[in-house]
Parts: sequence; structure tokens; C-alpha cells
Amino acid sequence: MQQDQVRQYVERYLASFSSHIVEAHPDYLTVKLPVEVDKDIGNRPFYWSWVEKMNLAYQPLILTFAFHPEASPEGQRAEYLHLGAGRMQQIFDSTKKHGQFVCMYEQVPREGLLSSSGKRRSTPLVPWLGLNLKVSLLCDKKRDILLYMGVNLHEPRIVHDFPSVLYRLPLSPAIPDYCFTLERRITIPQATSLVQQEVAKMLEKEDQSWAQEARTRLEEERAILQAYYEELALREKEPENQAEESSPDQPEPQESLPVEPENIDHTVEAPKQTASLDEYRSTGGRILDFLRANGIPVTPREQIDQTEWRKSTPSEERQRRMDELSWQYEPRIEIKLINAGLFYLHSTPQTRRIL
Repeated sequence: MQQDQVRQYVERYLASFSSHIVEAHPDYLTVKLPVEVDKDIGNRPFYWSWVEKMNLAYQPLILTFAFHPEASPEGQRAEYLHLGAGRMQQIFDSTKKHGQFVCMYEQVPREGLLSSSGKRRSTPLVPWLGLNLKVSLLCDKKRDILLYMGVNLHEPRIVHDFPSVLYRLPLSPAIPDYCFTLERRITIPQATSLVQQEVAKMLEKEDQSWAQEARTRLEEERAILQAYYEELALREKEPENQAEESSPDQPEPQESLPVEPENIDHTVEAPKQTASLDEYRSTGGRILDFLRANGIPVTPREQIDQTEWRKSTPSEERQRRMDELSWQYEPRIEIKLINAGLFYLHSTPQTRRIL
């Protein structure tokens, strides 16, 4: 995404909210943010909570966006907008929040509203459901497939690459004059189920080797993990077997007493005062001293539930590792809706599949 594309995107975003442009310069843009935009990208949630709670008139936020790092307005504070900037991500999130679902009407030209006798006539608009989907093929690797589909809700049929049809049409959020909408013979859930069936048929034609390779890698990782825990179990049993083999009736070897040398310094060391330190630590140390000084009650150890703090057994740890491997390597398919819209069209897109 180049800088000219960033500016075009920001200008379209601000125009969709009817933002007031204070100054439009080739290198920067000064804008007065409306309420919706201010709440999404203004970074002042406490101000808005205070204004709404006190029912006060708000002060609009004025920002200057620079689109070139070395061309900022003199005497003004400007924010450099580029792909990857925090403010740009906020604009993307706001666009997704307000523009994920739309309803648009095709603007029929004047010639299409006139009959052969030159009189105006009512023109029908056909309802279409447009869906932009992201199909993810997931394992330890990931592959995304973008699908753009349109479903005719009046005569059920599916069109692929539906946005390419919409880009050539004049669309508006208001229905044009002398136009009416046809009834929807299928519901939105029925249309989405048709799209799911179409996606399933498309995925059946895809190469399935990625799933088989992922399962092969999963079996290899499971075999390595299983061998590791089997070896660990054998190592834990070795000390027990050695203890059983040693006879309890066998007399212990008598150790020879060491001969005390003649010149020995019989100095008695002072006993280490570790008992008091251990007692201090057992009572909680400095952390509990601070809590007691501030009047925070101490929970007795008998009332503390430590069932979740116990150490995992090898079998539990192995099962957890197995579940992690399954989540990482097991092939699966996820379908996510990017955005959708309801479009009433006078033009007839070329269908690739009739249901």
C-alpha cells in the first residue's frame, strides 16, 4: 500500500462520515473529526464518558495527518500516516466496525426509466447478497484463500468474483426514484447455506496433499514424544529396582575412625542463626509485613485451595503435549466472513453457476 493509496483510503474514510476538512494540502490533511470518528480514533475515552455522563457539548478534535515524513506543516503538530502506523490501524478497525455490512442500490440511468413511449416507468431492482470470505487451510502451516461471492435472493444462483461486477456500477445508499425492489424468495440463512455448499465443492477440487502431509508430520511428532516419555518412565524405575535388589540383612561396612592429628585448633564455631531467618520466611517475609501494615487480612493456609498448584504427573504432562501437537498439526479448515452487503441491482451479472 503506497502513500498515495493511504491518502485516498483516509479521504474516503473521512468522506463517508461527512468530516469537515479544514485544510487540504498535497502533503498533509487537517480535519475536524465528527463524533463517530472521534470515538474510534481520537484516543480519549475518558473525555467521552465524562461528556455523555454530564450531558455536555463536546469540543471537536482537530488532527493533521501528514502523508510524507519530511513534509509537515510549519507551526502545527502533524501525525505521519503510513501502513503499519497505530492510527492507521485504528482507521482500519473503525472501517471494519462501521462498514462490515452495507445496503446499496444501483442508480439506474435516466434512459432506463423511460418506456418506448417516452414516459417514466417503474424499474425493478433485484436483491443480491454479497459475501467476502476468507478460507484458511490450517495445520502447522497456513494458507488463505479469498472468495468473493454473490447470491441472487430472487432467483437463487451464485456469481463468483462479485465485487468486480459492483465496481462497474453506480451505487448509492438511497433507492433511486421510480424504482422498486423485488421480494426475496430465499432468506439470508438459506443464502449462506448455499454459499457454504459452494465453498465445500470448491475445496473438494483443491489438492488434498497438504492434509495428508500434515497428518504424517503429526504422527512423527507423536512417535518422538511417546519415545521420550517411555524413556523417562524407564529412568524413574531404575532407582526403585536397585533399591529392591539391595539386601536389607547385609551388614553395613564399618567405617574406620579417622586418626585425630596432634596439632588441631579446637576452636568452636558460633552456631548459625538460621532458625530465626527460617521462621521469618515462614511467616511471609517483607511482603506479608507490608500487607499487615496496610490492614490487609492474611488468608490462612488451610483455606487456600492449592489443587491447581500441584505439580503435573508425567502422564498428565504427556497428554497435554499430545493435545498441543494435535492442535498444531491436525489439518482443519476455517471459514471467516470479512464483510457482506445487500445490493439491489438493475443490471444482471453473468452467473457461473445456477442452483
